Amino acid sequence: MIIKKTCAKDSFIEQLLNGWIQANQRYVDLLGKKDCCWWYNERTNVSVLAGAAWSLGWAAIEEYPSNKRMTGCLQENTDTSKGRVDLYITNKNDDVAIEAKHAWYNLDNINESNAITNFKMDEARSDANRLIGQAGRHFSATFVVFYTKINSQEIITEEYIEQLIDGAIPNDRRECVSYAYLIDQQFMFKNELGYYYPSVALILEKVDK
Repeated sequence: MIIKKTCAKDSFIEQLLNGWIQANQRYVDLLGKKDCCWWYNERTNVSVLAGAAWSLGWAAIEEYPSNKRMTGCLQENTDTSKGRVDLYITNKNDDVAIEAKHAWYNLDNINESNAITNFKMDEARSDANRLIGQAGRHFSATFVVFYTKINSQEIITEEYIEQLIDGAIPNDRRECVSYAYLIDQQFMFKNELGYYYPSVALILEKVDK
């Protein structure tokens, strides 16, 4: 059984998140359900999100050079440095620039995983805040990859994953956050170390320009 959910603040983001879920499922199906793309790394997950945009008839580019704000005790916020933007997505009506991070979420160690996820969300938000006029809207993206040593469907129920995602979103940022997740209870993807990777979530947060 495959469980999926999208919670979005507007049509553009809703379409993108739904496309992202479909792109993940397409990869799994084309690989004969022997592999999933979410258990790799940040770059892999960003590429899937870019692919989702293209599948919608939109356009996307990754890792392109751009000036960014410099921050730090010796620098003013108006100073810039050369950097790269993780992802730019556009259609005829809207465009977004995204800075992404990747968080491993160990379902066997909730407290530590919550701290890691919050740290990665903060990092992504900080990176997105350094963007300068890259799109109509700027977002942070945190790909949360859930894994466990336990081969049990009880640990990957929709209610449980929903609760974990909800707990990772700060109360003062909820109006800025959209998210989606995919839970594959049918095929428990397992790596060589014996860990199962049943679920992935994408948390998008709009940041002030």
